[in-house]
Amino acid sequence: MRALRTALTPVLVLAVILLGGCGRVSGLLDRVSLFHPVWAADGWVYYLREVTSTSGSGVAEVWRQRPDGSAEEPVLRRAPAVSTCEAGLFSFLFAGPGGDLGVALECGWDETELLSYSPADKTFEPLASTRFLTEAALVNRGGGGYVEAPRECGPGGVQLLADGKAYEFGSPVTVGGVTFNLSGGDTDCESTVLARSPAALGERLFFITAPDSLGRLPLPPEVSPDDLTWHLTEWAVGSATARFITELPGLADLAVSPDGRSVIAAVASDHVGGVWSVDVRTGKKTRIAGGARAYHPSFSPDGKRFVYVEKLERLKFAEAR
Repeated sequence: MRALRTALTPVLVLAVILLGGCGRVSGLLDRVSLFHPVWAADGWVYYLREVTSTSGSGVAEVWRQRPDGSAEEPVLRRAPAVSTCEAGLFSFLFAGPGGDLGVALECGWDETELLSYSPADKTFEPLASTRFLTEAALVNRGGGGYVEAPRECGPGGVQLLADGKAYEFGSPVTVGGVTFNLSGGDTDCESTVLARSPAALGERLFFITAPDSLGRLPLPPEVSPDDLTWHLTEWAVGSATARFITELPGLADLAVSPDGRSVIAAVASDHVGGVWSVDVRTGKKTRIAGGARAYHPSFSPDGKRFVYVEKLERLKFAEAR
């Protein structure tokens, strides 16, 4: 009799689900994706959470979690309506000025609104209104910094953020004996390389670049960014030259430590995944998290730990080395 009950249990469970209606079945098939965690000064880790069902894509919401896993809760269910973006959607999060949270809104097809959100006061302050962006790295309380913006020459270019706008860098930079345009360019693709994932500390800008994309942009369909060789690069903005720190094993998202001594590179390439810690002075890199694809690292305020997203499915925490 016990064996019969055991055999019938999966059938009974399936019957209960089916009788409960399509909503229950689709709920089991929903996919929860996480993006762009930011370890804020208040001790919470904020991130975008999107539920995708079989009927179509969902809308991202802002959630937050305690690093020890003791609490998790929604923060913003919908994007705020601002004068320049009344029907926007959450696009990405970034470290805002003064330890607050930076929120990027996607406004239409070709516009991004950057806001600073204070979790304590539950208020927003405008930072910038510019063309479509995919990342932002601020370096002062006034909202200045650097952004990643796609251009006609390719999917990645780094620009300067100042006075609420994004600007092309006025002159090229030389790295490893090769001179190229960082900002992506809309006309002169021959002198442009792919540059992505800006991370900054003061006047020091870190990014990844693929020198072998020079003269090949826009990339033909048969060439993937994963096929290129990516270098972690440091540039003292304003100087004519930058330096390659080390070669990375694939396409990566970056975070620079609060003391500027190390950079975390979370790799999500088709070829390899994991997280590397790079000593900025020596270029030595150490793999500190292996396995699956890794995205969007963020250091804790004291620089001792960091968080990243594994396979766009879960937050992972680790000690910085």
